[in-house]
Amino acid sequence: MTRRFIGVRWWLGAAFALVAAISTAIVVAQFSDRSENVFRGHAAQLALTDARSAARRATPATLKQVGKQLGVALKIEDVPSTDETVRGSSDGGTFVASVPYRGKTLVATSNRPDVAAALNTISDQALRAGVIAGIVGVVVGLLLAQLIALRLRKLTMAAEALAHGDFETPLRYRFRDEFGALTYTFERMRRQLRRSFRHIEGERDRLQMLLERLHEGVVTVDQHLAVNYANNEARRLLGVRLREGDQLPEPWEGFSLRTFADGLFDPDASLVQEHVRPDDERTVAVVGIPAQPEGDTVLIVLDDLTEQERREVAQREFVANASHELRTPLTTIIGAVEVLQAGAKENEDERDRFLAHIKREAARLARLAHALLALARAHAYQEHPRLEPTLLEPLLREIADDLRPHDGVLVEVECETGLAVNVDRDLLEQALRNLGENAAKHTPSGRVVLRAYPDGRSVRIEVEDTGVGMSADTQRHVFDRFYRGRDRDPEGFGLGLAIVRQAVRTLDGRIELDSAPGEGTRVRIVLERAIVREQVPA
Repeated sequence: MTRRFIGVRWWLGAAFALVAAISTAIVVAQFSDRSENVFRGHAAQLALTDARSAARRATPATLKQVGKQLGVALKIEDVPSTDETVRGSSDGGTFVASVPYRGKTLVATSNRPDVAAALNTISDQALRAGVIAGIVGVVVGLLLAQLIALRLRKLTMAAEALAHGDFETPLRYRFRDEFGALTYTFERMRRQLRRSFRHIEGERDRLQMLLERLHEGVVTVDQHLAVNYANNEARRLLGVRLREGDQLPEPWEGFSLRTFADGLFDPDASLVQEHVRPDDERTVAVVGIPAQPEGDTVLIVLDDLTEQERREVAQREFVANASHELRTPLTTIIGAVEVLQAGAKENEDERDRFLAHIKREAARLARLAHALLALARAHAYQEHPRLEPTLLEPLLREIADDLRPHDGVLVEVECETGLAVNVDRDLLEQALRNLGENAAKHTPSGRVVLRAYPDGRSVRIEVEDTGVGMSADTQRHVFDRFYRGRDRDPEGFGLGLAIVRQAVRTLDGRIELDSAPGEGTRVRIVLERAIVREQVPA
């Protein structure tokens, strides 16, 4: 049950009024009693004086005449008396005095309407003064209570402002009393809180900058599964534009992120990690950090493991395939050496034949090593390509001049003079050389064309031939490492086009392939936003 709020100005004002009323009643009562006693005593003394005077002057014969002179009614009672007494009526209008008189008692009755009127006046005025004093006490009490309540309200408003994060409004105090001391304490607390919160805000901004630069996604969630914070990487991995207050989404099938987060609020929860595969190509590590004992938020860290797993798989495949490719020529060379050592070196024809085997396989090993180094170099350039404006027409002509096509095959260059791109020249040259050599090798007749042309802010570079072409199955795997289809060169290593793909990836470009058996092949490299408009000197 909610208790009704009663302002301090009301109960404090009522307390002042009650105290004023009680004090006034006591003062009025005392004043009225004392005044009445004074008037009654004086009237009683006058009545007794008149009785004494009458007892000295009056005789039974002159009793009425003396009483008239004194203004009192006199009578003689036969009851003897030795004491003088005086009595007054309740309203103070009549006083009766008794004195001894010649062995009897003389009774003098004095009517005092003036005393009765005076007593009535005193009672009325005392009551009026009491009422006025009570009203004044109530008003003064309410004013004082209002003043105290106003000062308390200022402190309350200041405390409310502090509770809502307003640390800029100063508190002013005019009187150095207890309220002033309390206000001064509040002002010191406000300044200290302002300094502390500014420091916390600075640390928060630095922390937010750090979180935004992390390669991991960071999300904080409250007990209602509402997002308090999410950095850019978290929004990218979750695929939604999370803002503060949004509900935690369910971005992946087969894994409930909300259930995962809800479990972190369990009192016995500990750090937990899950691996999620949103699709066949991506892997995300989800790490949950439970709430602290007094906390109300949990922390979810998202780490994209796609590239890491892809690199690990590629490295394993690369090592396995490279070992396999190196084993064949090494086995041939070792076998030839063993035969020569066994006596074949004594026979000139046998010696020359096995030496030719060794020379051929050694040359093959050299080509394979060169291809492997080029591929490793492309990997290394994945993070740090050296971009520079590069003229394409001289580069294409240089590559065309170095090609060794079949007899009768023409090598042509189609590129406008001055066309330049912002690119790593060595990587682009390696990719184009491999494409050109591959085209020249598989074009028994016709021509090989190296072509470059602009397309908006992009540039397209093509190597087209009229060779044997490729089947659909070969096109699906032709860029894989160590792939050699049945319609490809059996003497190759299957690394040339793999190097091309890796180099183009490093250049942030893409490869387009158009080929058909017997109709030739066109390979196109598309470099987005790489064209350089200004003339680049050769």
